[in-house]
Amino acid sequence: MLPLLRSLFFATALVGAATTASAQDGQDGSLSSGNDIVVTGKLQEEAPRRPLQPETARTSKAFASDGGIFARCLNDSSLDLQRTVVEGHVRDKKTQYALDRLIRSHRGCYPRMHRPNRTSIGYFGICNPEMAGATAGYTDAISGKADFQSEAVVCRAPYDRLALVEEVYRIYAPHFMLTPADTLNRDVIARFRAREAVRGKYRSPMDRRFYDTVSCMVQLAPEESVRLLRAPSSSAKETQLREAIIAKTAYCTGNAENVSVDPPQFRGYLADAVYHWTLAAKNIETLIPRT
Repeated sequence: MLPLLRSLFFATALVGAATTASAQDGQDGSLSSGNDIVVTGKLQEEAPRRPLQPETARTSKAFASDGGIFARCLNDSSLDLQRTVVEGHVRDKKTQYALDRLIRSHRGCYPRMHRPNRTSIGYFGICNPEMAGATAGYTDAISGKADFQSEAVVCRAPYDRLALVEEVYRIYAPHFMLTPADTLNRDVIARFRAREAVRGKYRSPMDRRFYDTVSCMVQLAPEESVRLLRAPSSSAKETQLREAIIAKTAYCTGNAENVSVDPPQFRGYLADAVYHWTLAAKNIETLIPRT
């Protein structure tokens, strides 16, 4: 049996992945390996996570849409900065500063750009926070108070980076099809792991769990994963392919009965995994041409 990348992915796995309180906090999970299967993540079942509140889900969708607009507007400008963003990790300082410079130098491309009076270097690449609020229950029309209110700080930076990864893949690998012959090849797997060993040192425990799980999904359903990236965002085709991938790759989720994901974040993680599986399959360092 060839090695597979696996991480448990229980219900609502991607919920909150781009919030400052979840994706960037926590303790490292353990790594255990057998003769031919690498399992990453904690193997005990966790308490179920609450689904995204409607307002937060809408915020996630809006950030993903804005990131796509920004990425498409860049075209082939500032390729060196684009390469640093795409090949890096959102928590790597070099990646953060490159994304910050891209946004500042292409502010006309960036939807709803909110710039505080004072921003430190790297501000737009480190987090670029916005508030996502949610209310529920009876609301008093006079006082404006509701039975339930909550707010979360959500970072736009992860959405912007992942949107750029997807756009780069669309431009520079428009006809490439990743296949099981690629993702189950020992040499390709070794190259994929070697790249992730470098990038992975920046991952938080939750980010590690999500990425390992989606990477496993791409490994077992590579063609469906590529087709999803080529399907319009929020389309019926995207939904169909997302459900097909999750159903086909139950191994990657520990055969969990219910797997619920935030579609924009799932697509972003999928784009990142497809991109790096493609580099491993082609045995190249980047898809972006050198200037």
